[in-house]
Amino acid sequence: MTALIYPDMIRAILRECESLILGTGSLDSLQNVVQQGEATIVAVEEKDIRSYLTSMEGDLELIRFTLNEKDHLVASQKVARQIIDFLEQRGAAEFINKSE
Repeated sequence: MTALIYPDMIRAILRECESLILGTGSLDSLQNVVQQGEATIVAVEEKDIRSYLTSMEGDLELIRFTLNEKDHLVASQKVARQIIDFLEQRGAAEFINKSE
């Protein structure tokens, strides 16, 4: 497995995902960092990560505008878990629970 090109951005995304899952983050903060990831991760070698983040950002938008606010946390926690799982499979396992 090759090293990730944007490890700091991956760490920031994972940190927000973990915060949201623990109940200390928010849909807004996760969406912001995912958008930053989309803008930062531009290398062709990691276009799959950028594409996935774009898809997840769309899911977060759907949550924001189609669910009642009381349902935002649980729904966005599911998205956060999906992001962690994807990034882990993509080679970020070394950053899981070490994103500080």
